[in-house]
Amino acid sequence: MRLFNFKFTYITFFLSILISCEKVETVADSFPLSEIDFSFLQASNKLHISTKALKGYQGSSIDSIMVLWQGTSISNTADTIRLLDDGTFGDLIAKDELFSRKITNSSIYLKNVIPSSAKDSVFLSILGQYENKELVLSATFILGNIRPKLGSIFVPDTVIRPSPNQDPNITNTVKFSITANVSDPNGLDDIKRVFFRSYHVGLDSMMYDGNPILLYDDGTGSDGSGDIKKGDGTFTRTISMTENATIGTYHWSFEAQDISNAYSDTIKKVLLVK
Repeated sequence: MRLFNFKFTYITFFLSILISCEKVETVADSFPLSEIDFSFLQASNKLHISTKALKGYQGSSIDSIMVLWQGTSISNTADTIRLLDDGTFGDLIAKDELFSRKITNSSIYLKNVIPSSAKDSVFLSILGQYENKELVLSATFILGNIRPKLGSIFVPDTVIRPSPNQDPNITNTVKFSITANVSDPNGLDDIKRVFFRSYHVGLDSMMYDGNPILLYDDGTGSDGSGDIKKGDGTFTRTISMTENATIGTYHWSFEAQDISNAYSDTIKKVLLVK
C-alpha cells in the first residue's frame, strides 16, 4: 500500500512537471521603436526629432533609423532624413539608443517646410531598418503656440528737430508716425503688444530707461495713437519730437510679443535726428 502511494505521488509529480513544460512559450521581442519626440525651435527655425530605438530585434541588429517627414499635410511626399546616435547634428549623447536630428526649417534642406502661417499638426514616421526587416512607427504632433512675426516697419530715415520758439511759453513740436505690420498664426488676438526700444548711439545710452515704447492697432486715428484701422495687424504710434530732443543717431529695435510671452525676431531701424 505504501509502495502504491509512493508510485502514485511520483507519477503525479512527473505529469505536473510535463504539463508545466508544455505551457512554456517563447517570449516575443518588444517592438524596438518608441518615444518619438518632436520640437519646433522657432527662435532658430529648426526642427528637432528623436526616437528610442533598440540595438536589435528578433535576432537582427540595427542598420539605420530614418524619419519620414511629411510636414503639415499627411498627403505630402515625405522627406527622408537619417537620425543619428553619435552625438552630432542635434544628438546629445552617443550610443544611448536615442536617435536624434536637428534640421533647419528651410527649403534648402526640406521639401516639407513648416510655413510661418502653420498652426495645426505635423506628421512624421520613424523607419527602422533591422537587416532585412523594415519597421515603421507613425506620429502626429500639434504645433501649439507659434510666435508672432514682424513684417514691414516704417520709420523715417531723418527727422529735423524743430527750431526753438521765441516765446518761452511755447515749445515747438514736429510729429511723425511709425508703423509695424505684425502677423500671428494663432490670430491677431494672440498678440499681446508691439513695441520698440530706443538707443542713442552717440550717448551709448538707452532712452526712457530702456522701457518699451508701445505701438497700437486701435483705430483711434489722429486724435489717439495715429492708427487708422483697428484690428488690421498694422500697429502705429505718432511720435512728437520737441525742440528739446537730443540730436544724433538712434537705433530703434522693434519686437512683438504674444499672450504666451513668445517674442518675434527683433528688427532694428536707424533714425537720424538733425
